[in-house]
Amino acid sequence: MAYKFITYFSNWAQYRKEGKFLPEQIDPSLFTHINFAFGMLGFVSWSVDPAPERTGEQRYTGDYTVQPVEWNDEKELFPALQALKQKNPNLKTLLSIGGWSFNTCDDTPESAGTKYPYGPFTCQLFSKMAADPGGRTQFIKSAIDYAKKHGFDGIDLDWEYPGDSKRGGQDADYDNYLALLREFRQTAGQGFLITIASSAVPKGSKTGDSFFQWMRECGEYLDWFNVMSYDYHGAFDDPKTVGTGANAPLLEDSVPDGTFDIKDTVESYLKANIPKEKIVLGLPTYGRSYVVENPTDGFGQPFSGPGPAGPGTLTPGILSYFEILEKIDSGELDVLRWDDPTLTPYAYSTKTGLWVTYDDEKSLGYKVSYLIEKELGGAMAWAVDLDKF
Repeated sequence: MAYKFITYFSNWAQYRKEGKFLPEQIDPSLFTHINFAFGMLGFVSWSVDPAPERTGEQRYTGDYTVQPVEWNDEKELFPALQALKQKNPNLKTLLSIGGWSFNTCDDTPESAGTKYPYGPFTCQLFSKMAADPGGRTQFIKSAIDYAKKHGFDGIDLDWEYPGDSKRGGQDADYDNYLALLREFRQTAGQGFLITIASSAVPKGSKTGDSFFQWMRECGEYLDWFNVMSYDYHGAFDDPKTVGTGANAPLLEDSVPDGTFDIKDTVESYLKANIPKEKIVLGLPTYGRSYVVENPTDGFGQPFSGPGPAGPGTLTPGILSYFEILEKIDSGELDVLRWDDPTLTPYAYSTKTGLWVTYDDEKSLGYKVSYLIEKELGGAMAWAVDLDKF
């Protein structure tokens, strides 16, 4: 079986003062597919049009056509990504549309790490587009045309998350998303890749088995699922009842008797009769951080909040692998531990109270062994620009 190895490249990595990353830094021999994150629909970002007098409300395009997010996507970043195919002729590229920020209704400049977050204006666009038959047709045609114009082999939809009322969704999203994917496949045909970034656990009002059964129906029109099998725990958890947890636990949850782990996710997909070759397991190249008052060994420690933003990624509660290694090398993270039940490492600082759950070569090796044992379709890494490079 030929495994897929997919990675995402994030177009904002070009702005980092530490850890700046561009498409030409990717080794294309390592991957079968690269997803460009992100494009958007129906909205003109402040990067594309920096005019401050053009308010968010004035930035809607009035339709559901695909738009670039960054000012240099079309002229610089897309061509640089496609040029990697010269080194690896078998490489396929997809444009990923949406992303976490696109559906974050309550973003602020502080939480988003940017002066002009677009989430409060865009978080309902997926839901509105999918609810409108004409809107679906328009978006599908635009996405296919845009992908072909810029050399992409397909589209990866990153709607986070259909049906989630806290993220611009409504119950009707489930049926509408299914209609969108059905129509997308009918229009695009079989040669055009269609994938989605899919949730590891039920999101929105669909719970338990019904959620994964719905995903099985979606899967009939998809080449594969990029399963976001990470973010099981983080500083978004209850700081006392849950405490610190593993970002991507493999065989069991870091919470006693919990079900937030990769094994439970994969078994839920398989139980719903989602074809195993369409399950691509997400691997994180970043960690989740906390501030703990009296850090000691073990999960479940009370925390006061997310760890401070890293110098490169500038996001509280998240550290790239390269930032974590820098903190280990500098001695700030002075205690390194391995947790056998979750098959993941964690580290903490006895000086600052920083506490980090992450993945390294050893834990990723276990995850890859697991996907091989389960005969899954392959692995996906979020993201190439967060890794050590």
